[in-house]
Amino acid sequence: MIGRRRRTDPAVEAEQVAADLDRLGALIAAGASQRAAWEHLARTSADSAAGTAALVAAAAEHGRPLAAAFRDASDAWRAAGAVVALAAETGAPLAAAVRTAATGARRTAELHRAVAASMAGPVASARLVLLLPPATALLGWAFGFDVPRVLVSPPGALALLIGGGLLAAAAVWSRRLIRDARRTTWTAGLDLELVRTAVGAGLPVSTARRLAAEAAEGTGAVLEPSDELEAVLRFAATAGLPVVALLAAEADRVRGAALAAARIRAEVLAVRLLLPLGLLVLPSFLVLGALPVGLAVLSSTAVPL
Repeated sequence: MIGRRRRTDPAVEAEQVAADLDRLGALIAAGASQRAAWEHLARTSADSAAGTAALVAAAAEHGRPLAAAFRDASDAWRAAGAVVALAAETGAPLAAAVRTAATGARRTAELHRAVAASMAGPVASARLVLLLPPATALLGWAFGFDVPRVLVSPPGALALLIGGGLLAAAAVWSRRLIRDARRTTWTAGLDLELVRTAVGAGLPVSTARRLAAEAAEGTGAVLEPSDELEAVLRFAATAGLPVVALLAAEADRVRGAALAAARIRAEVLAVRLLLPLGLLVLPSFLVLGALPVGLAVLSSTAVPL
């Protein structure tokens, strides 16, 4: 029998991307050419990264843009690839760009882990509560009451229909609340890092913004322009300050804000899950769990169904 393929943990994947980029940066800092560094990474990395590294090495060897080589890679590689491809295109220091991409991948892994840890409690509670109504009926059966016979009787069938409908509605509602709470901008700060990379190559801001958008589009990375980018560029222009350091600091702040917002949504989720619990699961518990057991108890005495 063919087993189902396990889904890759996005946090582990992002951390592996960061580790591969650290090795790549070390090779480049030691004097290796971009093509040689990617070829070495292709030979020494895991299968998931080896294919991407080989495609990038081939693009570098033939002088093609690097962005397209990342398009079929994982989300973490596409985001990192946008920074690396932009640096290669603009002539920005490649080792610094690789370090920037590695930092972004590491922050993404932290965000994935924080969201997973914060959601674990509410999600587990919701799943446990959804099991209570059928578990009550099974427990009554285990104690010797003829619950299955009750459920096929007219009153029991009606209770099964109503309780099952309430339970299904609660499950759908709970999944929707959990899905909404998990919505997070995993590439928070990427727009700032891309513009910073291009400006660091000596390009004007307008050109840097255009090339940053093209790099993200070329790799397929999700780039959500933020108000923070506009605010930093406006402040630097009016104050006459170098914008590179400001963009780097703002990218770190944006990632921290995204992490805090994800944790807040998890806390709010724990409260919002009380709505389907009180409005749907509790009535389902009474109709699907307590009522069939009660009818089974009555039927074991002298009250016919």
